[in-house]
Amino acid sequence: MLFADVLVSQQIKQLLINTVNHQRVSHAQLFLSQPGVHSLGLAIAYAQYLNCQNRTETDSCGVCSSCLKYKNLAHPDLYFFFPNATTAKVKKDNESASFYKEWREIITETNALFSLNDWNSKLKIENKQPAINKNDIARILDKQITKPYEAEYKVFIIWMAEKINNAAGLGHKLLKSLEEPDGKTLFILISEDVEKLLPTIISRLQLVKINKFNTEDFATLITDKLGCNHDEAIEIASITDNNLVDALHMDKRELLEKENFTRFVSMMRSAYRICYFTNNPVKVNFPETAVLIKSLAELGREKQKSFLRYALTLVRKCLLTNSGASSLVKSSSEEATWLVNFSPFINDYNGNKVVEAINEAIRNVELNANANILFTDLVLLLGQLIQYGDKRLRK
Repeated sequence: MLFADVLVSQQIKQLLINTVNHQRVSHAQLFLSQPGVHSLGLAIAYAQYLNCQNRTETDSCGVCSSCLKYKNLAHPDLYFFFPNATTAKVKKDNESASFYKEWREIITETNALFSLNDWNSKLKIENKQPAINKNDIARILDKQITKPYEAEYKVFIIWMAEKINNAAGLGHKLLKSLEEPDGKTLFILISEDVEKLLPTIISRLQLVKINKFNTEDFATLITDKLGCNHDEAIEIASITDNNLVDALHMDKRELLEKENFTRFVSMMRSAYRICYFTNNPVKVNFPETAVLIKSLAELGREKQKSFLRYALTLVRKCLLTNSGASSLVKSSSEEATWLVNFSPFINDYNGNKVVEAINEAIRNVELNANANILFTDLVLLLGQLIQYGDKRLRK
């Protein structure tokens, strides 16, 4: 992949190019970004430039034997590690190398611009928590002590490094390799959540922060990519929060948001009924609530987290609407109508508690909590909080 194909600022590209041209390549680097940033593409382009046989001042040549192997993601000195799990095809002893075929496909299909949810869908592991496991760490330790086959540098790209299974002590096993790699070795760890990385790992990495485009630059890029006008591009930037993955897959995003909106409305309706009609059970549709909880429990964990994060977004929109800042709220017409009717129930009295409850649910999903119990508890708690937030009950 060429730097020219990577959708990040020229400033960050030039920073990396300079490290190569001035022979100041740090052997262990952390590419830190937010979701929807082209950080994986940048890491591949950087590694290709580092090993290019005829690089220019601004980019790889793209035609030497090394570049051609990088283009096909088949260079013998390029190693990828990423979250994975057992599947119908790989039932045990799973590791990143077991899924190189799918990995090459998704990078080729998306130009290395995709989300963890996209990767989970590619592997059909939505009901599992993918991780970088002990087999991957063992492979890293084994490969990093060997000499490069043909390139100047061996390159290890660890995508979503926050998914390293630290509960099993795997992060600690990498420390020596990151601090004192054997020979010319480059580690690039890519992360969207630095708080989940071990502090001891972070301390051994050179930080490369990759920011999102500002709204104007993002809109210009989207105008070219999607063929829309500038005003439409600004609207897309607002809706997606300058997230390139979401912007370039608007149809998919809109479908997902519509599904999540329907789920959220059903959840809040169930919470409302439970809290107001506990003395009149006939009016509570318990089977409907049970079906809702079952459907949420059957989502994959990443989709559960996606739904809960969307719920947080709607709660914040309710609070903005209540505070008279509805002009700042960007919503679909369906959302806007619902917000007018429901926002009075999420206010200064209970807003923070609702946010805390949903954030706690996200944390519990990450800890593999029983989903049926988790969502049942959340619906009941939201019912109590809605009751507390109703102005009619505080007179």
